[in-house]
Formats: sequence, C-alpha cells, structure tokens
Amino acid sequence: MLPVELEQKLEEYANYFPKREQAILLCLHEVQDHYGNIPSFALERIAEILNLPLNHVENVVSFYDMFDRGEPAKHRIRVCVSLVCNLMNKKSLLDAIRKHLGIGVGEVSKDGKFKLIAVQCLGACSEAPVFMVDNDTYKFESEEKLHEILSKYT
Repeated sequence: MLPVELEQKLEEYANYFPKREQAILLCLHEVQDHYGNIPSFALERIAEILNLPLNHVENVVSFYDMFDRGEPAKHRIRVCVSLVCNLMNKKSLLDAIRKHLGIGVGEVSKDGKFKLIAVQCLGACSEAPVFMVDNDTYKFESEEKLHEILSKYT
C-alpha cells in the first residue's frame, strides 16, 4: 500500500497524459524519490494505476540504470563510466568516492546516507568526469571539493 500523497501524485501523472502508460517514467521517479529505491509492491501498484502488465513495468525498471531495486539509501551518487568520462580519468573520481565513503559501486555507506551507482552517461561530456548526487550534477575537480560537495547532503 502506497501512502495517500504518493498514490495521488501517481494518479495525477497518469491522468495528465492522453494514454496513462505515458506516465511510467514519472511514476517510477516519484516512487524512487519517496522510498530511495523501487520496492516490488510499488511496481505492482504502478502497473495497476497505468493499466499495464507488471512485467512491462519491471522491464522498464531493468532497462534504465537510473532506477534502483536494490538496497535503499538517502542519497544516490551516480558516476558516469562512459567512454568520455573514462578517458577524462573517472577512475580518480571513483577512487576518491570509495576512499571518502568506504564503499564500492553498488554499495551503501554504513550510515545509509549514500549509495554509489555506475551509469553509462549523465549527458555532461563537456565537464567530464562528472557525477550526480540525487538530481545535482557536479564536475570532479579534486578530493577536497568532493568532500565539500558530499558534506552538503545530510
């Protein structure tokens, strides 16, 4: 069972579009923002709201690396591992995050604040290497700047 406010928001998205299924990405983002991941019971409810088969919703979630079915965290750090970021030294960025938080890709920090996720592209190649914390995009400049950025997220 979803909270009433979340259920209302999903219905609002579904009613906005000419075809209810067009709201699938908005609904998935809303659920992930609420829970920190996308739990199975929420997938079932999204399928019901949008009049879609459950396996269709599950396939959308598994196709996009922006959606997370694993262990939740308060904040998600997405690190671009595409070719451009790789050439521009994304290894230094991953090493700095691992050192600062003590976690590897796919892991959640001991305090539950951060989860490190590798993604194929963040659409900011001119700033490579880049990372996102939730919906905020940052250029990796140094370990000190990384610490400063991460300290803003409590």
